[in-house]
Amino acid sequence: MTRRRENEKGIALLVTLLILVLIVALVYEIFRIGARSAQTGAYGRDSIRCALLAEAGTGAARIALRQDARDNSFDTLDEIWSRPAPPIELGDGEIRVVVEDEDRKIDLNRIMLSMGNAPDERRLAIFRRLLDTLAIDRAVADAVVDWLDNDDTPRVGGAESAYYLALPYPYRAKNDLFDTIGELRLVRGVTREAYEKLLPFVTAHSSGKVNLNTAPKEVLMSLSAGTDLDEVGAIDAKTADEIIEYRKDHPFTKTDEINNVSPFLRDLNNRTLLFKELADVRSTFFHVRSEGEVAGTIRTVDAVGARLGNEIQWRFWRLE
Repeated sequence: MTRRRENEKGIALLVTLLILVLIVALVYEIFRIGARSAQTGAYGRDSIRCALLAEAGTGAARIALRQDARDNSFDTLDEIWSRPAPPIELGDGEIRVVVEDEDRKIDLNRIMLSMGNAPDERRLAIFRRLLDTLAIDRAVADAVVDWLDNDDTPRVGGAESAYYLALPYPYRAKNDLFDTIGELRLVRGVTREAYEKLLPFVTAHSSGKVNLNTAPKEVLMSLSAGTDLDEVGAIDAKTADEIIEYRKDHPFTKTDEINNVSPFLRDLNNRTLLFKELADVRSTFFHVRSEGEVAGTIRTVDAVGARLGNEIQWRFWRLE
């Protein structure tokens, strides 16, 4: 009887210990789930606040662009929207905004004529000149045309759906305009290295004319491509540098002021339609990248807007 009672006591103690272990484990699990939920809730709260801050940044950019439209009829790299802006502190959050005009770049969508069945040879030549300047295979130009045109007949260096459908991860040629410049990575021959080289100089959203006040050297050099310019000559690196140096103190208020830079550019302007048809002194499309940060959490609005009069119409908007 004594041994039996001792066994019963031992079993009771064991059951008690097991219950205590279960209780401790349950309390720990509840605490862990609660802590995770609190962290998730905090992240969610901060994420929403960051998104609101980023959107506020695009609002500030919009105000700056509208104010600039009222101030003058040309755009340069030394204006309220184009100057580097310091971070904006708002409570315990921070906003960082960068604005860049897209009219400083070559618009790939403008390579195609409006019917979409053939390229604009002048603009195609400009893109090829840019590829040469950046040391990228010229075949990329043919591949871009095939991506844009509305047929399935590949050009010599290009590719249509038959090529893309044979890839390990198949897809079809778009046969339409680029919605974003990121689509360029889908085009045959556009490696990551080539894409990074092209990114500062090409766009899918612009007026179709290059702003002489903001265009980089590589774009200025590309503008004079085309067989009708053979007798006049091309804009080389030295001439592009002269344009950039001149506009620092004398921003162009109209395209004919290119005549003041050098005798060669005066001759080029007077004997061709290059600056009248392909250049401008004002920008219409702007790329806005606005970051909102709170406690290490960052959300970004990546947007492209068209400035029409005093209004900004967003053509592309992505929250990251």
